[in-house]
Amino acid sequence: MRVHYFFFLLVVMLAIATHAAQPDTESFDLEVTLMTPINHDFTMQTTVRIGQPFEIITTNGGISNKVSGTLQAPTNEVYSLALTVSEWASETMHIRDPMKLELKLGKSWAGGPVMGLIYLRWVTLRKHESHWKQK
Repeated sequence: MRVHYFFFLLVVMLAIATHAAQPDTESFDLEVTLMTPINHDFTMQTTVRIGQPFEIITTNGGISNKVSGTLQAPTNEVYSLALTVSEWASETMHIRDPMKLELKLGKSWAGGPVMGLIYLRWVTLRKHESHWKQK
């Protein structure tokens, strides 16, 4: 009985060690910068995984911000991202902007509603790092 238990523990430990040694190829760092009348140069960052919905909720002063979406597996090195950005300052000053983006790793997408002139968003997708680099 002890031999079976020892063998079982050995197999579990090897499986954990093997999994931990493999790089995480489906995690990415997503950075969303808002440059709008509501948020002036406000950046949010999170780690996202392919096929898993994500949500960032944060405040910037009295402004409530929410970014949510789902990243899809790449096609020809292009990642589709369904992204919704919501900014809420008051009942009369708010915006909700759903977008469908096509992103390449390390290349920023810039745009937004109203021709991208008034409500500008920068969205950048990078390979996952264990920590965010200081700017």
